Amino acid sequence: MKWAFCFLLSCMVEHNFFYESYYINQHIETFVIGKPHQKASCAHPPSVRICADTEVSAFRMGHALQYWKILGYNFEGIRIDTSPLCMNARAGEILVTLPESGFGGGQMASTRLYTHIESNNIVKAKIFIMPKNAKKSRVLEHEIGHALGWSHYEQKFHIMHSNWMLGGMNSKGLRKN
Repeated sequence: MKWAFCFLLSCMVEHNFFYESYYINQHIETFVIGKPHQKASCAHPPSVRICADTEVSAFRMGHALQYWKILGYNFEGIRIDTSPLCMNARAGEILVTLPESGFGGGQMASTRLYTHIESNNIVKAKIFIMPKNAKKSRVLEHEIGHALGWSHYEQKFHIMHSNWMLGGMNSKGLRKN
């Protein structure tokens, strides 16, 4: 009787795993030709300012930045801004704020990059994110990638994949030179 119970449990676990990992009507890539593209870069390590209403904690942001520090990127620090007017990014910083009007319902987050016309260096960046999405794994890491100038890269399990369901923690091609 004990073996029958264990068998039943293993079938249920297997079914749940399959259901959780299956995504209907989604094209799945097996490989991508080429490497990730960085359209701009930071001349100096940016600081990070988080608007308090996003509910992104300094701890969570520190964890996301650590992903990029391992790849050779540096950051000046993290600051939580409780000002009700926290919405404008300053030169040399990545601002994490709530979305502006026009934010798509299917979007988890978005990043706006401001670059210098002549040098193509990143001046500042704004990450727009809703509190519920800030707590999801890889979302902040992905958006920081955009704030560092990286474009989407459609390799399955890559951090810069445009579809969160198909992304992962693969950082191939993102190491700072």
